[in-house]
Amino acid sequence: MKPGKAIGAGLLVIVGVLGLITWVARVYRAPLGPALQAPPTTISPTAQSVSTLAPATVQAKECGETGAWNVLILGSDAGDLRGTRGSDLTRMLRVDFSNQKVTSYSFPRDLWVDTSGLGLTNPTIDATRLGMVLYEARSRSTKTDFRETMRDGTNATALMLAKNFAIGTDHYLAIDLAQIPAMVDAIGGVPINIPQETTDPWIGMVISAGQQTLSGEEFVAYARAIPDSDYARIQRNNLLLEALRTKLLDPELWVRIPGLFSQFNEVITTDLSPEQINHLACLMKAVPAEGVTQDGVREEWTSAGPEAGSLLWDKLSVTNQMTELGLIP
Repeated sequence: MKPGKAIGAGLLVIVGVLGLITWVARVYRAPLGPALQAPPTTISPTAQSVSTLAPATVQAKECGETGAWNVLILGSDAGDLRGTRGSDLTRMLRVDFSNQKVTSYSFPRDLWVDTSGLGLTNPTIDATRLGMVLYEARSRSTKTDFRETMRDGTNATALMLAKNFAIGTDHYLAIDLAQIPAMVDAIGGVPINIPQETTDPWIGMVISAGQQTLSGEEFVAYARAIPDSDYARIQRNNLLLEALRTKLLDPELWVRIPGLFSQFNEVITTDLSPEQINHLACLMKAVPAEGVTQDGVREEWTSAGPEAGSLLWDKLSVTNQMTELGLIP
């Protein structure tokens, strides 16, 4: 080949490689799903946007990010053991990159919430239990794809949280809880110290006390058992989440997270990009134990609601607590 042609071919190869790198970078940074819709105008002035967080003022980057996100975490109601519909998991995860802090805030599914103006029509539902919002919105969705119906349910839940708690959502992650056993088994189980033996006729097994490694089936059984109360169940879930976080700190597992996400992406709905997921995994690894807070709506702030088992809640106590935790401005 003549020198001029060789140089030309070389330049074409370089241009092609640069083009491929650019394409990969765009895919890596592209959200895996659309952002949530803006809230309707019926939402109070304190919650006019699903994303109400103030811009970050700290410029130093931690794990490739600055500032903080509110990430709505939802577990679908598709396989509820008791036949009572409603999401089993509703949490807001506050991830503060600049200050290396993570706060997980839980919302009991039986809290009575205002759903007027959220589009829950035919028939219209103006109030219901918090966990029912995901189901009611999904059942009214005109979509057929699982992730699209989950997105509709997630959007309605985000609007409900903004309307009732003045809390914004920057990102979301919704998951089909029926897939949790396979996910836990894929990472080799979760080591945990169970404080006391737990059983529930609905879960069909006994979870012994003591140090052990839970299989996927055992993990879900322990998470969903309610031999006492939903508040006690939330505390057990807190133990599971901390055990799972510790498991994810294993360097060998940490590098597999993107691959695991790809393996189960058909049952996960999120607007995070692969790059943001890596940044989030990095923060979970970097944050010290004292930087992790798990809290939620407390039992003493609730009273009997209009339906059997539903709960009214003291708005001032809840919003004051969330303000102190940095979840709302």
